Amino acid sequence: MAIDATREMTIEPAGWSAEAESWLSQALTTGTIESLRRQHEAGAVLFYIRCEGATVGAFLLRVDDTPRGPQGVIVAAAASMRGVDMVATCMPAIESRFVGVTSVRYHTAKPALARKLAALGYAAREIVCVKDLQL
Repeated sequence: MAIDATREMTIEPAGWSAEAESWLSQALTTGTIESLRRQHEAGAVLFYIRCEGATVGAFLLRVDDTPRGPQGVIVAAAASMRGVDMVATCMPAIESRFVGVTSVRYHTAKPALARKLAALGYAAREIVCVKDLQL
């Protein structure tokens, strides 16, 4: 995945670590890092995005069985690099990690991310509502 003629990004499978927790926690709005760790232990695959030896992001992927066939799930993803649109740059490489799936799904509470991904062909399929109860 090339950024420009002098900088190359790579994606590498990774084990769970404090570095993974630091990156993936940036993607959380309602879940917990412990939930992500448990999903990794259950088979979700963690990847680092690296540029010139430095980690510039991480993402966690799994595949769910659905009535329409296997569906790739972007469980959590976060990346940052000055001057680079990481969504546009990394999504094709993330999607390519899913082999044999019928679709790819992600969840977000970030409207700006939803707009960016809509431009890449993602469409809203559900609405999730939460009511906090005072116990």
